[in-house]
Amino acid sequence: MRRLLIGAVALLGFGIASLAACGSAGPSPFAVTYPAATAGVDPVPISLIDQTGLVSAIAVAPASSMGAGAGVEAAPGLTNGLRIGWQGGPCDDRTTLVLNDLGARYELAIHNHPPITAGMTCDDSIVTRVVDITFNRHLDPEQVTLNVQYP
Repeated sequence: MRRLLIGAVALLGFGIASLAACGSAGPSPFAVTYPAATAGVDPVPISLIDQTGLVSAIAVAPASSMGAGAGVEAAPGLTNGLRIGWQGGPCDDRTTLVLNDLGARYELAIHNHPPITAGMTCDDSIVTRVVDITFNRHLDPEQVTLNVQYP
């Protein structure tokens, strides 16, 4: 009986160690808070899930700094940075970015999450959000495709 108990504890310890190792080798979430689009609305938390291991930082950039308002361009002053702009709603309560490796290219899936009551309390206006993402190596803007999704 004692051997069975020791074996079960050892197996449990191995399982926990395996999960911890998987967690440390997996994607790292990065987070920033984007300023509220209008008065009376909360700021928008933005999280970035890096499935590539290339991201080292994320920072909010002014919406007016994006040339065309949406897309990918080199981030001024950042050697390995890209400026990402997309459109969402003024009442979005959070945004999730997921960077995926597609081989020679990368996809940044952008999930805007409006609150369940958004249709009753928000108009259909559009808000541009912009972030600078810093990578651990150089990426050209043409290497990243945006895929904006709404739930």
